[in-house]
Amino acid sequence: MSKLHLTSSDGRGYHFDLDKEPIKIGRAKDNTLALNDEAASRYHCVLEPDGRGGCVLRDLGSRNGTKLNNVRLVNEAKPVKPGDSVKVGGHSFTIEGDEPAGDSARRARSEAGVDATSQTWVKDLRAAITALPPKGEGDDEKVTLVDAAGDASTVLGTEAEGPLALRLLLLLAAKSRATDIHLEPRNTAAHARLRVDGQMVSVCDIPLKVGQLVVGVIKTACQMRMTHDDAVLDGHFSSRLKSRRVDYRVSITPSVHGQKLVLRVLDAAIAPRSLSELGLPSYMHNRVKKACSKEQGFVLVCGPTGSGKTTTLYNALREIDRETSNIVTIEDPVEYQLEGTTQIPIDEKKGNSFSQLLRSVLRQDPDVILVGEIRDEETARTAMQAAMTGHLVFSTVHSKDSISAVFRLLDLKIEPFLVASSLEIVLAQRLVRALCDNCKSAVRITPRQATTMGKFLEGKNELYVPVGCPACLKTGYRGRKAIFELLDFTDELRDIVLKEPTIAQMKKVIEKGLFTTLQQSGWRLAAEGGTDLDEVERVAGGGGGGA
Repeated sequence: MSKLHLTSSDGRGYHFDLDKEPIKIGRAKDNTLALNDEAASRYHCVLEPDGRGGCVLRDLGSRNGTKLNNVRLVNEAKPVKPGDSVKVGGHSFTIEGDEPAGDSARRARSEAGVDATSQTWVKDLRAAITALPPKGEGDDEKVTLVDAAGDASTVLGTEAEGPLALRLLLLLAAKSRATDIHLEPRNTAAHARLRVDGQMVSVCDIPLKVGQLVVGVIKTACQMRMTHDDAVLDGHFSSRLKSRRVDYRVSITPSVHGQKLVLRVLDAAIAPRSLSELGLPSYMHNRVKKACSKEQGFVLVCGPTGSGKTTTLYNALREIDRETSNIVTIEDPVEYQLEGTTQIPIDEKKGNSFSQLLRSVLRQDPDVILVGEIRDEETARTAMQAAMTGHLVFSTVHSKDSISAVFRLLDLKIEPFLVASSLEIVLAQRLVRALCDNCKSAVRITPRQATTMGKFLEGKNELYVPVGCPACLKTGYRGRKAIFELLDFTDELRDIVLKEPTIAQMKKVIEKGLFTTLQQSGWRLAAEGGTDLDEVERVAGGGGGGA
């Protein structure tokens, strides 16, 4: 290996002739490769010929070691080969024996003075970031990358194409409150999309080469071992923005045109932080608070995946004094940390299922237990028995509405007396997109709409519809709001459940109270100008226990 090429995680290429001299790397200016990196030692490591046509990496007694393929070397030497990764301080490099494909073109462009910031995709991303509220946030483009080991890196501070693209995508996701970032390789470009308010939104096309550099930066941040491009990879990393830290779950999957990248954005700052922020009507809010104050009982939240069930349960737990109560959660996976609680992730491969962990937790003197999801008979029965023996239990189930949730438990062969005796409340919920206040437009209510909505129109003669503007990525919506349906388990309802209930029998009882279906809650929100009728119909149309 007479020629050696290093590609840094920010996409820069370094080219050396090993026949002339060893390649010394460190912070001192007289190194072959001098790094502006406080985490690196003055003379950190050296790459040198092994005398047999190969190359070895030797650590020079650096204070924090040199990592070869994530293995720490201290005062020792190891052979390297093309594809190996080397970490020096906060910098990461990939060893390449021959000039990597496309590198000569990239170097030629660099030498010609082509500026990545002048490219169309950069302008499009920056324009989108600037247009999103709040004004001025993110304009300084300060993002610090934190790798899987928790080490901070300055890689995103450069204007090299890979780090620049990733930095702008992370900023855009943060300002748009996106839950996922997709980078999809296609014939001629990598297509960038965000999942915003539950819907996919196209952002821009990025050159395929730049997309590959983005994937390379993320692989390094996740400390993934160098593999073939047809490998399925998972990992995680974080970023520090000006006001907060954001975590990301990474999935890289091979496709026809290259590796597809999906980042799940775990941004705790955009989630409600208390029960009062959920938007519950006052009578529902008071009933949920009352349920949270009890020493025992079963609180069940239902809805499809992504409807905000876990967020609601977390905020219910925040109503409980965590200093005087032993609160334990069992989740798949634990996505957000809840201070003052013991959070346990399930791991089916190790035999740690919901039911097995729940039995273990019951031996750990819990006061309050959150079970992420009721999936089987054993978990349901154990949770309900716990709720009848001095524990307050919270959980979720997949069902279309609150009445269906009760029948879901009965379908799991749970004895009716267990269901009737343990349940306190069942809360069904959905998330609807909120209209953008900057561009929504008022329209007259039609006679048919007035007849359908009835009292939920609250005397209004106008409703609002989405339009679209730069402040909402031209979708017409900005953020999401929850709509709810609360089933309060009264003694009369318990009697019905004990006697092989029907939906009609349950409806007859619940309609005597303040029961409002999901669809009716959506109508009320539309009348207030928070969303539009089409969105309510899309999310909750035809549903609801009382519809």
